[in-house]
Amino acid sequence: MPALQETTAFRPFAGSKLGPGTILDGRFAITEVISDGGMAAVFKAEDLQDGNRPVALKVPHHKIEIDVELYSRFQREEEMGASLNHPSIMKFISVQEKSRPYLAMEFLAGETLYHVLSRRRILPEAEALDIAARVCEALAYLHERGIVHRDLKPENIMLCRDGGLRLMDFGIALYPQCRRLTFIGFAPGTPHYMAPERVNGKRGDGRTDIYSLGAMLYQMLSGVIAFNHEDISMIMNSRVTGDAEPLRKINPHVSEQAEEIVLHAMERDPDKRYASAAEMAAELANPNAVQLTGRWKSLQPSTPWRRALRLWRTILFWAVIPVVAQVLLFFLVWHHFAKK
Repeated sequence: MPALQETTAFRPFAGSKLGPGTILDGRFAITEVISDGGMAAVFKAEDLQDGNRPVALKVPHHKIEIDVELYSRFQREEEMGASLNHPSIMKFISVQEKSRPYLAMEFLAGETLYHVLSRRRILPEAEALDIAARVCEALAYLHERGIVHRDLKPENIMLCRDGGLRLMDFGIALYPQCRRLTFIGFAPGTPHYMAPERVNGKRGDGRTDIYSLGAMLYQMLSGVIAFNHEDISMIMNSRVTGDAEPLRKINPHVSEQAEEIVLHAMERDPDKRYASAAEMAAELANPNAVQLTGRWKSLQPSTPWRRALRLWRTILFWAVIPVVAQVLLFFLVWHHFAKK
């Protein structure tokens, strides 16, 4: 597959606000606002050059357009999306000439897994395993191409009315053929579904996505989010210091095989997880063949002393080390000029 070309142009748009009735670039007639979040607005529009078919337009807010780092994330998503072709991955529409930054994508009628879980809370086991299996197939496709999604969560899974499923939002995905982005502070992602290695500041690999999928399956089967807490730092700390509450203790109707799949995917050590999304997909498709290992017997609660130890290690990594590095850099610069 050809390498993605890095786009270096940075042209913030300061034009009028878009809305229903606007025709963007003489092609997309905006009909309604789907959502308006902190980083971008999403509109439903008609593609006038393609039989008025419905499309979705993701338009970054002006503050994103003038932020080089965030704008680069937006560009990467477009570049990456244009290279993907899988029935369970959101399809992007190529637009050659644009008057402002935006993404054009297929319009999907349905609702996100987040909204489904908000309404139904717990899904039947067969339905939950089927959703996870289809997400796994999409992940296998991505991982074969060196792409790691890194932000799997129910909000990024669209369940379509026609029975299809789409994986969405590649804003922080890892792709070796795109330039790296530097993030200041905690690794980007959603703490409720973030793998322990990401909490510890590592870039992650395909097994990072497998952990996040395991966390989503845990929620689909139990009705609760693993390691849920009002304090984000407590969520992230608990994720690297202990195990989630046994799944069948919360929902006794869950089979041992389904619990085994969840715990295998959510192993804290990446080397103990499924080696690939394809391997996990095979077990999701045939749960009766899953070998029971009794993983639930070795679950270790996140005890106070272990949480405290990990918390201080996290503080050391994210606060103390950067300060020390800056001091050393200042000293080296001062020493360099002092010698002259």
